[in-house]
Amino acid sequence: MGGWFNYNIFTIKSMLDFDYNILQCPIKKENLKYLPKEHTIEFLKGYNNDLINVDEISEGFINESHSYFYPVFNGIILLLPIYAFPINSDGNDMAHMSFDKDRVFRYYNEINYISKNSYKIYEDSKKWVDFREVSEDYIKSSFCKAKRYLNASGKYLLDIASGPIGLTEYINLSENFEYRICADISVNALIQAKQNYKHRKGIYICADITNIPLKDNCCDSVLCQHTLYHVPKSEQKTAVNEMYRVAKPSSRIVIIYSLFYHSWFMNLSLFPVQVYRILRHFAGKFYVRLFNKKPRLYFYPHSLRWFKKSFKFSDKIEIYCWRSTNKYFLNLYIHKFFGGKQLLNILKRSEEKHSTIWGRLGEYPLIQITK
Repeated sequence: MGGWFNYNIFTIKSMLDFDYNILQCPIKKENLKYLPKEHTIEFLKGYNNDLINVDEISEGFINESHSYFYPVFNGIILLLPIYAFPINSDGNDMAHMSFDKDRVFRYYNEINYISKNSYKIYEDSKKWVDFREVSEDYIKSSFCKAKRYLNASGKYLLDIASGPIGLTEYINLSENFEYRICADISVNALIQAKQNYKHRKGIYICADITNIPLKDNCCDSVLCQHTLYHVPKSEQKTAVNEMYRVAKPSSRIVIIYSLFYHSWFMNLSLFPVQVYRILRHFAGKFYVRLFNKKPRLYFYPHSLRWFKKSFKFSDKIEIYCWRSTNKYFLNLYIHKFFGGKQLLNILKRSEEKHSTIWGRLGEYPLIQITK
């Protein structure tokens, strides 16, 4: 079958039972009404969408003004505007993405998955994560870190741009919440997330981080890991404001970010490597514009100063350390037979003791916003 989806992974099932009142139309910002299978047929007659096969749609939602219908595929609510079915109109005005956002959309819908410890993870994970035994304890410690900065418990944890959540440490971040709302731009990633998270309560929504289809003040905590810097430069502020909007008062938003060339620690310890990476990064921006054949992942890192001056709630932003190093550093300096594990233990203790310092100097800051 055509389109982006792999239709053969699961059998179509009914959606999980949850309060649909938390959802809103991403185009009209209206309430959504749930429609079972028998009531969706009239909206699908004669409609063609290159991205989906209408025969695979099990149920759906319609907005209050009856202008858009949003399908449900395999229990995944397709609230990304390009999947909206216009009713009584000639077309979907929201069916187009910017060049850079489309790059991310195509990249994550075409990427393959591999198995690791019985879970599915991105095939390219090994490019960014050091899975060697010598680094295992240090890496796993960072994977668990977001949990202590989220709210302790609640009904809804929004994991925006969740991906496949294919690590035990990532799965356990939501163990004290009743529901994990997994929202991602890629349906394929959400298919994997459903499989990886099948033993717990999940809500799966295909959505845009800059236009989250949830009501104001409905999430008990919000988590965004390694995603914001893949959002187009001019839209990252919108994405943060959207996370803040859907969070309940007194709740916490946790963003794991990459500073790249804003990281003094990486710039000093990896100087020639960093120079090469920076040159390659900017050359890549021209390459994708000239040869837009294979999708390449967009990346833009703002400085921490940008976070501190760009928002009305900037005074509620705290910076901590998620991990001070990247894979390039670990590959160069950390080795089993040269005391690598001991060095990482020292670094880990320092990151814990001086978290705010390492958060500003290292590669991956943890940005906590309290609403």
